[in-house]
Amino acid sequence: MKTEKANKMINELLEFVRDEDHDLDELVEKLKELREIAKKEEDPAIVKILRLCYEYIENNEDFDIGYMEEEGIEDMTDIEYLLELLLHSDREANRKEIREIRDLLWAELY
Repeated sequence: MKTEKANKMINELLEFVRDEDHDLDELVEKLKELREIAKKEEDPAIVKILRLCYEYIENNEDFDIGYMEEEGIEDMTDIEYLLELLLHSDREANRKEIREIRDLLWAELY
């Protein structure tokens, strides 16, 4: 994301999700807040992925989409990895992976 405010919030979210006892309702609310920032940044791809994230969490009570398993990365959760991608969403490689996750979420939700 582009602004310092957005990146600060992503870093706070990363700390929040790394706490194994984090509250999913609170995570959803934080993702919604981040989505509002993405709207102000006028980044429709990020707005959409954040909406799909919290919808997935609301429907499944987790964010275990299997993306990290598929990629063979086991030291991060799916939500941690997505948040790391969002920190540098201006990089084309990250955008590509964000789109892949978006497509995966879309297929699961709809």
